[in-house]
Amino acid sequence: MEIGNKIKMLRLKKGATQEMMAQELCVSSQAVSKWENSVCAPDIAMLPKLSVYFGVTIDELFDMTAEQRLHRIEHMLDMEETLSEAEFKETVSFLEEEIEKAMQNAGRDESYLAQLNSLLAHTYHHRMASDGRKVSEYARKSMRLAPDVKSAQWLLEDSEGAVCHDWNISNHSKTIRFYQELIENNPTASRNYVELMDNLLDDFRVDEAEDVLKKYAALNNKNELWVWVFEAKIAIARFDPVLAFQKLHEMETLFPDDPNVLFQIGNFYARLSRYDEAISYYEKSWEKDPVPRYCDALESEAAIYELQGNYEQALTCWDRIRENLEQEWKVYEGASVQRIWNEKNRILNQMR
Repeated sequence: MEIGNKIKMLRLKKGATQEMMAQELCVSSQAVSKWENSVCAPDIAMLPKLSVYFGVTIDELFDMTAEQRLHRIEHMLDMEETLSEAEFKETVSFLEEEIEKAMQNAGRDESYLAQLNSLLAHTYHHRMASDGRKVSEYARKSMRLAPDVKSAQWLLEDSEGAVCHDWNISNHSKTIRFYQELIENNPTASRNYVELMDNLLDDFRVDEAEDVLKKYAALNNKNELWVWVFEAKIAIARFDPVLAFQKLHEMETLFPDDPNVLFQIGNFYARLSRYDEAISYYEKSWEKDPVPRYCDALESEAAIYELQGNYEQALTCWDRIRENLEQEWKVYEGASVQRIWNEKNRILNQMR
């Protein structure tokens, strides 16, 4: 249904004349008539007013298909740093209704259901991340005002993913159990083995991680890179740096031009605080990565330069990230661009 017909239908449903609607919206009755007869469409600035007047969402004015709304949601989550309460509720309501309809469909599409649940998770995560930034901001303010009072510390830990000294809170048993169950029910879904090993190693459950690695290495669809990476990670966890660096050397010898290999080697050096070597591998990874490139390597470099107190180089990295978004991804605005400016402003404040 075109927007003109939708406006007419909503007006009649509301029991209003064209003159009554025009007076409420501060436009001429001729303008309303042109909208309803599809002579012209309402100006974009009028859409929120129409939405309020009819008590519907802006999306409902256009009668978008479910597929179009899903694309809109994906774009919104990528571009917007925060969602209004109305946007959040509208998105959640639509996704929950789509999930309910898909569940009731006798020949339901599991991949579509997975997409809907993933988008719903992304929507809640988007709000959680936005709220988490506020939690962090106010917890820091509280701690600066009362540094000896403990009440805000756990909020900071939770919102920033900081280290918590209480094992019962910081361990990953719940996540580990989930991945173990997932692997048991889906033994050929290789990615879950990787996630399970990372969580086991973070809890120092090295023997279990080694057992999982053996199962992963036996899979036909494994990524050979991860076998090398986790052999090195397990060697580090067993305090055997000689074996770990042997594995790294073998990886680089076998895959000298693979950006993912070079990035993983950079990660090892970074975790061992061998920062100059880490930067060298991150830069090699960046140079070998095909266009359009993701910015993980440059963000890692920026973090290291900031740790070293080399703020000018950190700012240069963030400028390179901005240039990459513009030149290779054609992204000039939105949450990802705003994040770059936030990081630069934060670093500039440290330099003052």
